[in-house]
Amino acid sequence: MVRLLVSFAEAAMPSVLGLLETREGNVREVVARLREEAERVQAALGSGQVELSRLADARATVAEVLSRDGSAGAGPAERAVAGSVVPERIEGMGVQVLAAEYQQILSVLADPAAAQKPAPE
Repeated sequence: MVRLLVSFAEAAMPSVLGLLETREGNVREVVARLREEAERVQAALGSGQVELSRLADARATVAEVLSRDGSAGAGPAERAVAGSVVPERIEGMGVQVLAAEYQQILSVLADPAAAQKPAPE
């Protein structure tokens, strides 16, 4: 009977060890997949942080430029250049705030004969 118990214990031990080895192998595979996923997420996070930083820098730069432009000319005192945006109309504003090309267009609309005249300097 004692020999039967020893034989049973010997037979059971490799089986338990085998089960533990199998389980360990399965867990190693899960850990390897999780590591790969974590690396992918880390890479995506890094890319997202770089893009977020670029956008924040761009927004700050635009805000800085706009604040400088806005404080430099509170009114239509500065003359526009060709290709610039037409300023918002303010009561009493004259055509002199427009770029020369825009002034020429307005003069042609007001007097078609003015199309033959050179643009004001």
